[in-house]
Amino acid sequence: MGLFAKEKPRAASPVAGRSDHETSFFGTKLSVKGKVSGGGNLIVMGNLEGELQGELVVAPSAVIRGEVKAVTVTVSGSLSGTLTAREKIHLEKSAVVSGRLHAPRLSMVDGASFNGEIEMQKPPESTPPLKGTSRNEAN
Repeated sequence: MGLFAKEKPRAASPVAGRSDHETSFFGTKLSVKGKVSGGGNLIVMGNLEGELQGELVVAPSAVIRGEVKAVTVTVSGSLSGTLTAREKIHLEKSAVVSGRLHAPRLSMVDGASFNGEIEMQKPPESTPPLKGTSRNEAN
């Protein structure tokens, strides 16, 4: 193969097309304790204890304990704690989740295990002021 050979096409990632950011992986043999944040997608296959922010895929082998805040979350592994998603939480068949879920949308495949509380509230929409009124008008 030459120096300028064409690159072979890569297999699609589970989060492909969700964001313009790159995807990071926590491998099955990696354990992390602390706060993880960033602007990309994250696929966790190992253990994470602490707080996480970003788009998240929890692989079947993953174990997460703590607070998770993300745009969207797909869980196939084990998660205990508080899970907050700005858009959606999806629990796959192999998911084992205990704790609190906060999201405007939730989907769960038959066979997923969940024990805890669910709060489903849409984010507050900004309401325009009524016509003919102004916040700076004098009484």
